[in-house]
Amino acid sequence: MMRAKGTHRMPAVNSSRKPAYEMRTMRTGAERAEAAAFAEDTALLLAQHAVGQLADLIRSQATVLGLHEDGGLVGCLVVHPEPDLRHWGRDGRGRGLLVSVVPPVPGCSEQAGRLLTLWLADYVARNGLEWVWWELPATSNGEMSATLLDAVRDLGWEDLPAVRRADGEQVVRLRLRAAVRDALTAVISAPDIPPTPGVGAR
Repeated sequence: MMRAKGTHRMPAVNSSRKPAYEMRTMRTGAERAEAAAFAEDTALLLAQHAVGQLADLIRSQATVLGLHEDGGLVGCLVVHPEPDLRHWGRDGRGRGLLVSVVPPVPGCSEQAGRLLTLWLADYVARNGLEWVWWELPATSNGEMSATLLDAVRDLGWEDLPAVRRADGEQVVRLRLRAAVRDALTAVISAPDIPPTPGVGAR
């Protein structure tokens, strides 16, 4: 089992200014199309079928949250309100939230991925949950892109051995422990994000 490396400091913020980042729900068709196009830019790190699945999920009626910097989309995630985590075994127990995160886009700054990770850990902690869970498609030998795996580890995610879901797809499991980050509100505003749906202990 590999564990996340190091700790992450909050970016320096001028408290006299409003937060440069905003997390908001992507509700309109145009917003979802923008998020889906953003997800498709991850094609160099994810298998093509996985990129297509993620883009289709974003275009569906799933809850999509977008991270914006000065009005421009720099990251997004999809919330799965009622996930089936039986294939996780004991690693999926507890109260948590399953999400699909758009991984760092090749050539872009890691700042957005780092902020999404910090925000998620804080968000679930404030909603009384213990974990954030994330699944990424594995290759035929049960692994995934080394570049992507290194990136998510550096962002603070813990990777667990690959397992096979009920639909037959093999996935690498990632999890993030909930942690309140009081300073985060000075960096990211989130005026319209609803309380997360809780997942009961199994």
